[in-house]
Amino acid sequence: MKIGFLGPEGTFSEEASKAYVKRLPGKNELIPYTAFHDLLFAVDKGKVKEGILPIENSIEGTIGVVPDMLVKDVKLMMRQEIVLPVFHYLIAQQSIKLREITDVISHPQALDQCKDFLRKKLPKVKLHLAYSTSNAVRQVATSLGEKIIAKSHAKGSVFAAIGTENAAKLYGLNVLARKINAKENQTRFVVLAKKDHKRTGRDKTSIVFSIRMDRPGGLHDALAVFAERDINLTKIESRPSKKALGDYYFFADMYGHRQDRVVAEALREMKKKTSFLKVLGSYPRARLPVGQARK
Repeated sequence: MKIGFLGPEGTFSEEASKAYVKRLPGKNELIPYTAFHDLLFAVDKGKVKEGILPIENSIEGTIGVVPDMLVKDVKLMMRQEIVLPVFHYLIAQQSIKLREITDVISHPQALDQCKDFLRKKLPKVKLHLAYSTSNAVRQVATSLGEKIIAKSHAKGSVFAAIGTENAAKLYGLNVLARKINAKENQTRFVVLAKKDHKRTGRDKTSIVFSIRMDRPGGLHDALAVFAERDINLTKIESRPSKKALGDYYFFADMYGHRQDRVVAEALREMKKKTSFLKVLGSYPRARLPVGQARK
């Protein structure tokens, strides 16, 4: 089975994808895509069977392009979720010392998540942006690395990257500092396909909806159908519909499967109270972040 993931190699998306594939039977091929849109359309058009991509970070929040496209651009459903602990590493050429670093390059989110470390340990460095953490590591290993290393000594601007430990191994670089980001940093990934997952007894369901009109109590009335049935909403978030200023879609996650009697009943009732309702999928709840030891 062909499974797409948000590449390139050496990213957290690849780590999550490899962990997911290990649980699958048979032979499966992982195919990297460089953009969210390319991956989502590839799954939608059947070029790959499933797609794995990040949808939410515990520090940065929701990655908006994914839910936005699920509303109207593609006909896909969530069938799995994967929670991955995120650890960032400061990476440089083998001969470089921490005190020699003058410039740091990475994805904007990674730089922001490591700002405390950078402020304390490297307060004078210049920051540079890359489109992914893996790309930043690759640049330090190739073009930037070639410019700053001469006869095993630092010369001129000395670049380090913030990325994954796997990326450091992939490009043969040295890890100068480990786990330099904020604590309790986790990213939630979703597996998208044409169909969601069958009931397991320990499920979540994701939906998106809009209320009929902007009026007092409109959102409360819609959500009351879940409270009345003791259905636990684990997340609710609004995003602009991109139709008109002040017009929003509401995304919600809840415990239970869409085929559970009480959830199905709530969704039928909610459809009467909303102008738009779409079930984005039911899937097993992630038990623990991938790689986290059980207590």
